[in-house]
Amino acid sequence: MSATDTVARGAGPAARWALRGLLTGWFSLTVAQQFKKRPRRLTAVDPVNVLLPVSTFFAPHPGIDDTHLLLREQLADGTVTDWAEEGVVEARTLRQMLWHPVRRKEKVLFDVAAELSRIVRTERRIEHLQLALPYLSLLNFVTHRCPHPPDARKVQFMLVTSAGREQTEAPRAVFTSAFHELEHDHRSDGHPALSPRGTA
Repeated sequence: MSATDTVARGAGPAARWALRGLLTGWFSLTVAQQFKKRPRRLTAVDPVNVLLPVSTFFAPHPGIDDTHLLLREQLADGTVTDWAEEGVVEARTLRQMLWHPVRRKEKVLFDVAAELSRIVRTERRIEHLQLALPYLSLLNFVTHRCPHPPDARKVQFMLVTSAGREQTEAPRAVFTSAFHELEHDHRSDGHPALSPRGTA
């Protein structure tokens, strides 16, 4: 048996053990990522949960609440409209078991809201929160994808959680944003294109 064959045979088991160790380590870190009090090093290594995903479908903290996005506007005369829910979540139908393209938008809202809720637990300074990707994503949605009164000058959004169909718990406000100005640039379709500009 040549030296090359000996090295090749030895490399096979070594590679398998290395792969097993890598997968075991990845699985262990993923489990640790599911807890609310996760190690800070995990957030530093994977801040957007790409390599170490966070699952809300299984223990220890399954997703059991509905997330609602509410918004209100400040009008040109200074008055503020009532809070109104942006209907992102549609009523369920049998057809959606086979075809439900809006589910993508619902899932994005849920994930962004969950991530912003997690950040709020450790960071309360609004000037820092306004720079967080989940905050900017929601702000972009409420300014560009939600209808506003013609005389609206600013917009504010709020995240609320509820028990869904269960009425055992009252809805709970998770986070309320600052007011952000709306710049109106009327398009050819007659609807204003709005762009956010944060205000203190």
